[in-house]
Amino acid sequence: MRALGYMMAASLFATPVAGWSKEVPQQATEAVPIDIGSWIGPDNYPPEAIRAGEQGRVVAIVSIDAGGHPTACRIDVSIGSPALERGTCATVLANGRFEPARDARGRAIASEMTLPIRWVLPSEEDPRPPSGPWDTIHIVTIDADDTVLNCKVTVNGKPQSTTLADCGRPGGSPAELRERLKITGRYGMRMDVAIRHGDTPPPVPPVPVAGRLLASYEARQIVDAEGVPSGCTVTVTAGEWVEEARKHLEKTPCERGVRFFPPKGSDGTPKAASVLIATWITLLPASN
Repeated sequence: MRALGYMMAASLFATPVAGWSKEVPQQATEAVPIDIGSWIGPDNYPPEAIRAGEQGRVVAIVSIDAGGHPTACRIDVSIGSPALERGTCATVLANGRFEPARDARGRAIASEMTLPIRWVLPSEEDPRPPSGPWDTIHIVTIDADDTVLNCKVTVNGKPQSTTLADCGRPGGSPAELRERLKITGRYGMRMDVAIRHGDTPPPVPPVPVAGRLLASYEARQIVDAEGVPSGCTVTVTAGEWVEEARKHLEKTPCERGVRFFPPKGSDGTPKAASVLIATWITLLPASN
């Protein structure tokens, strides 16, 4: 599904810088993160920040006990994104492991350190679809001579930079669609995709006057904390193409071996959830 190709992936880099606290003894060696790449990764990117397109450098002050476990976190420098601030401390406190600081006698001691993390959103580098909430709209405009005039893509309300190849052509070539739908002049094809947690379908996008709903689909699956789906089903729920579409259903995410970005709980940690992917294909009014 081309609509899912516009998800954002995360690339995180962290370089520890020693910090001092007036409440702890002066240390001979500072605390050092252990295998930071294993506890900060793409799955930790806050969903709210992804939807808002937020990225940048966040610097946290982390308190670490003598056992190397983080005990507290506060933000020292931020780009002004509450989502990235919360995500930074939540990830460090949940996953962080450190070699503790040591005093002059080599004894492990509690300490503080400064931990900068750069959150980066390179587009389309991670092939996994989001597990929601997520909304995309593709609109392709076809001229009277069946050439593709333009393609518009919107992700979570934000227009995206695209090429004609990015949209695809739902249902076949422009000429085949024209003959199949018995239309003349310029027309448009629109595909809406909405991804949600739970089993309740999102509202159906409004069909414009003289527009025609061709097909709507609902794909349901349980996605575990690793992003692996199970119990996948796909149903065609409405539209002019409903009978034909039921005869030519695409393979489910389970059958295709798709892995999702893991769903997140209210505390930001991965957790299993029901995921619904709703798709609507609409013929937009012809214009000359």
